[in-house]
Amino acid sequence: MLSRARQCVRAHRNIWLAVAGAALGGTIWATHFIAMLAYSIPVSYQLFETGASILVAIGISCLATFALVGVPGLSGAGISGCLVGLAIAAMHTIGLSAIGNSALVEGRMDTFIAAWAIGGAFSLIAMQVASGQVTITRLVFTALLVVSAVCSHHLISMSGLRVVPLDSGPQNGLTLIDRIGIAAAVCVVASLLIAAGVAAVFFDRYLTDVKGLANATFEAIVLTRCGRVIHANEKFLAMVGKPLPAIKALNLEDILSQTKAGMGFVKAPDRLIPVEIVEGAIEYQGRETSFFGLRDISERLEAHERLDHLASHDPLTGLLNRRAFNARAEDALCLAEAETSPAALLTMDLDRFKAVNDLHGHAEGDLVLQEVAKVLSSSFDSPALIGRMGGDEFTVLLPGKYDDQAQEAAACFLSRFKTVFASHPNAAALGVSVGIAAFPAHGSSLTHLQHNADAALYRAKARGRGRIYAFDRFLDQQMRERRRLEDELRRAIQMDEFFLLYQPIVDALSGQPVGYEALLRWQHPTYGVLAPAVFIEAAEESGSIIEIGAWVLQRACRQAAGWAENVFVAVNVSPRQLLLPDLPEHVAAALMASGLSASRLELELTETSLLEDRVEVGQSLQSLKALGVRLAMDDYGSGYSSMTNLRRYPFDTLKIDRSYVAALGRDPVAGVVIECAVALARGLGLTVVVEGIETEEQRTLISPWAPDLMQGFLFGRPETLINEAAAHDFCFTRSRSV
Repeated sequence: MLSRARQCVRAHRNIWLAVAGAALGGTIWATHFIAMLAYSIPVSYQLFETGASILVAIGISCLATFALVGVPGLSGAGISGCLVGLAIAAMHTIGLSAIGNSALVEGRMDTFIAAWAIGGAFSLIAMQVASGQVTITRLVFTALLVVSAVCSHHLISMSGLRVVPLDSGPQNGLTLIDRIGIAAAVCVVASLLIAAGVAAVFFDRYLTDVKGLANATFEAIVLTRCGRVIHANEKFLAMVGKPLPAIKALNLEDILSQTKAGMGFVKAPDRLIPVEIVEGAIEYQGRETSFFGLRDISERLEAHERLDHLASHDPLTGLLNRRAFNARAEDALCLAEAETSPAALLTMDLDRFKAVNDLHGHAEGDLVLQEVAKVLSSSFDSPALIGRMGGDEFTVLLPGKYDDQAQEAAACFLSRFKTVFASHPNAAALGVSVGIAAFPAHGSSLTHLQHNADAALYRAKARGRGRIYAFDRFLDQQMRERRRLEDELRRAIQMDEFFLLYQPIVDALSGQPVGYEALLRWQHPTYGVLAPAVFIEAAEESGSIIEIGAWVLQRACRQAAGWAENVFVAVNVSPRQLLLPDLPEHVAAALMASGLSASRLELELTETSLLEDRVEVGQSLQSLKALGVRLAMDDYGSGYSSMTNLRRYPFDTLKIDRSYVAALGRDPVAGVVIECAVALARGLGLTVVVEGIETEEQRTLISPWAPDLMQGFLFGRPETLINEAAAHDFCFTRSRSV
């Protein structure tokens, strides 16, 4: 019992110490009274003194057990031993007083002192042994020492007593039956005390431990019989917010609702708690009982919701990402088709957003995108789907809206957008363009709708930006023509319908051709020969320009390989080709396959192809330069005309745009631009080529600036050159005409 008191929690420790003290006091009392029966003395026992003796023995023994456990170290064992000795002596003294009405008791002081000393010594040793780790040996040894303490005190004390019966008649003596009865009573009382303690230890150790084990689990546990609650652990009681008596005999359905196998909700006072349920049957209190183990999955569901939200929403704006938007939009369109209801898709793109990033940094650009998302969310109510497709592109699906209703909603958004950003400190110039496509009029699938909405968006940007444009029949016709053109371009590559023409580039002084520019033409089976202006934009957007550009490069190198060694060929490179990381490898392969010297190949690039990915473009141009290929900036003056590009990239040639030559004689600015461009090129060590010279008058006007090379219809129109002889004849004929 003392061992159990040391192990259990503080709330139960005092109970166990009291039980241990009662067992010890009962042992002392029983040992004394059974020993008294061995004396053949005609006496009787008074009930009050007898009862007082056992109470005193138990009370002082309880103090001893509390001291043994409560006071640390040997001090506690010493105090406990003294108290046990006191309990034995006090019980013995009071026990003897119980016969005071039937006998005269006289004692000797020396035997009393000896009894106290020897009994106390045994008590001290017993408590010292009891204070250690509990083993079988210690248990037996402690029991023997306690009995020795009681018996030694009793026998020594009794040896010094003289008991004189006041009435020696036979009626005052204890018969055999009386002695057996008293002994049985004493044994019963003592045994009950000890048995109660042992039973308490057993039930507490097993039943309390089982209860503690149930409460220690992470799951809530509830037991039911015939559908009614009979027991639950603390986890379940905390979950429902009620004590056990309040839920006992309630139907489990009043507390727990099962939605499907293994899942359900516990009805808490303020909410429903989602739980995972494990159900089974056990034997409890001798009867079959239903067992329910419940695990709170609120945090798991919240974590899943957070993960789902992160997987389906843009982390910056909180709007749907592209994947989630497309999935939900397809579901919404399927529902609209089933219910024969309309829908509208709005594609939006921010105008001049790049300037915000360039001027104020990407952090400020992110804040602007978040503000745009807030405007979108406040402008379109449920069931609208709003998503960020990437960068500064947003898309909105409006279920149940016709084309005109979608335009009204877009107009409201545009008005609110202007109101919010008109006074923005860093994005006052920001605008937004909107393209609209209606379902099912402009497309029966999400992909088709997005394609047509994008076409409407491009039209809105082309007409001045900051506009709303809805897809219409005219635009539909254009898109059909564009798609047809893209399909025909792919077929043209396979059917070898492209061919090259060459326009001479002549020396400004001699007029002799020093090179030819390769010009692409398409022999269309229906419309005849088509110039690049007709199909090059479609080729750029569809990506066909990559394959077409590779064909032009290979064909031009192969044909130029048959020309004179001092004649070069100029080939145009599209912006999409320039962004290819393996462009230098393609050029090297074309040169190797044709046998053309790298110094006889000049690649012409426009400034628009240098606007993005400057690092990658610079690396590509450096690699081309390392091959020995010449680089020319084409159409200088028609675009951004950035001197930074001339300084940053390794150009060899500067080609002045034909529009300035055409303006000579009627626009004095044109002459100034040509003069400045020639001076700039010579200062940078670049070869100057003036394009678009069609008349002798234009050649005369250009001559004072003394460009290095000239190009134009005056020196020859684009024609087919097959071999070196044809090139020589072409040059000779053109030079004579000049």
